[in-house]
Amino acid sequence: MTTDRSEWQAMAQAAGMDDDATESRRQVCLAVATTLANAGDSLWVGGSIIGGDRVSGASPFRFGSDAVVGLATVTQIGGELCSGTISLLDLDNRYAAMALLRQLVEVEYLAWAFAEDNEEAAQWLRADKEARRRMWQPRHLRERSGDRFRGKDYQLGGHPTPEGRPLLPDHERMSSFWWWYELAVHGVSVWEYVTVAAALAGYSTHTDSAARASGLNDKIARWRQTDHLKDITIGPMDLADAERADKERGGS
Repeated sequence: MTTDRSEWQAMAQAAGMDDDATESRRQVCLAVATTLANAGDSLWVGGSIIGGDRVSGASPFRFGSDAVVGLATVTQIGGELCSGTISLLDLDNRYAAMALLRQLVEVEYLAWAFAEDNEEAAQWLRADKEARRRMWQPRHLRERSGDRFRGKDYQLGGHPTPEGRPLLPDHERMSSFWWWYELAVHGVSVWEYVTVAAALAGYSTHTDSAARASGLNDKIARWRQTDHLKDITIGPMDLADAERADKERGGS
């Protein structure tokens, strides 16, 4: 391994193991999980009742607003995935945690699309399996978003391959702080897209109330202030790729 990469790893280790950063990282993950779940429940109730889709016949489900219910569904899924990932990380089951985190990345893509155009949430909710395959696969959403999302993020917890060894017990595993950091990054991103999408639908009061109840905004600010892993421009997937390349070249 090169000296430069060793220096990066030392910097990452110091930032990742910092006590204040460790605590703020965990607290923001817990708050995001709770806030997504509560906001999703509130959006679900409102979207089910209020809106003109039932009256106009636009909703095949007879919801008041398919757009709000679509957003609520993705928000609730995000909350469940965050909670499940936290539980698995607490058990040190990193491989399973990363499988859920990969799904959270998909939720992030969808939340971005809904934040761009409120009607996308209604289209997603109404889409059949073929339409979802054609319009809503992760690669399609990445293409639509330009350079906003990295394909590497979707490799987290992918299909079973030898590259998953660093997530398994008794292998040369990466420090667990990386995975808490990834959960914080993607969870907060989901939340921020959800708040934009909710505002487009006229439901800011629902997301604002959920965030106030959990103190999420303060916890996000605290996490961003204390967690200097954000200043490390190489991430866990980059390190894994670099290490594999070294081994293939016969390096140490």
